[in-house]
Amino acid sequence: MGWVFAAGFILIALLWFSTWLRRRTIRALLLTTGAQTTGSSSLHRRGRRLPRIAVRYTDDTGSEHVIIKTIVSAGDEQLLQKPALVLYHPKHRSRSDYVLIGFGTQPRRWFSGEFSRKN
Repeated sequence: MGWVFAAGFILIALLWFSTWLRRRTIRALLLTTGAQTTGSSSLHRRGRRLPRIAVRYTDDTGSEHVIIKTIVSAGDEQLLQKPALVLYHPKHRSRSDYVLIGFGTQPRRWFSGEFSRKN
């Protein structure tokens, strides 16, 4: 019976590692070959949840997207005062896992996001 738990633990560890490796690979791809554009940031409120940062940008085909920063942190107020930069992959412009958000003229930290359901 103990081998079932060990096999389950190994399977979960392998799934976690493969997800981490995929995200790291996508981030490296975007930082080296991604298209960069500017965006305008604002607060995104949904009901009683904490407000998040929404960034509205236009990609190279002229389509407008709204991406929402997924992690809420204490420094979000200062991020709203800086200009927003968006990195995206031109071939996968409709997938949120191929989009990164940065704040400032030369961001040192890039955040992942999710597309808004309504624009």
